[in-house]
Amino acid sequence: MPIEKNKKLSLEIIRFIITGIIATIVDFGVFSLVAVFIPDSFNFWKTFICTACGFLVSLVINYLLSAFWVYKNVDKSINKKSPKNIILFAVFSLIGLLLGTAIMCGFDALDTYVIHINYQDWLKFITDSEHYPFNFLQFFLAGVFFAVKTLIVLVWNYLSRKKFIFKSPEEIKKEKE
Repeated sequence: MPIEKNKKLSLEIIRFIITGIIATIVDFGVFSLVAVFIPDSFNFWKTFICTACGFLVSLVINYLLSAFWVYKNVDKSINKKSPKNIILFAVFSLIGLLLGTAIMCGFDALDTYVIHINYQDWLKFITDSEHYPFNFLQFFLAGVFFAVKTLIVLVWNYLSRKKFIFKSPEEIKKEKE
């Protein structure tokens, strides 16, 4: 692999990771804030609503950063802002949402039936400190679970977008051969 191509790919991956960090902070922040306002009695729906809200807000930020900053080595024939590519971006992101939601629901089941920590309650001390003092273990587990989910979805997002939307000139050339 030529040095220049290696450098471009490395910079692209660094920009993707920075974008992922920004989107993850937004995702986690929205997820956590929404969790404060949804009663525990919603069970599965609480997880689904929190995950979906965080995902949707971060999706918009992620798309804008991806289209205008992350993927700079994109073939000129590709219109990054075309309806087709926006729809593909949304579909691949929706698959990422479903994957992330399934992972978080799996962690919920693990917490409910094995660990018994109620990790989603870690932020409730803000609105009800009398009944919910800050619990480091809840905070830690929420972070670990969220990080695992994020890492898996991050890999899916990068590979699907790079392969099908933001193709480099070399990839387009290989497809035509």
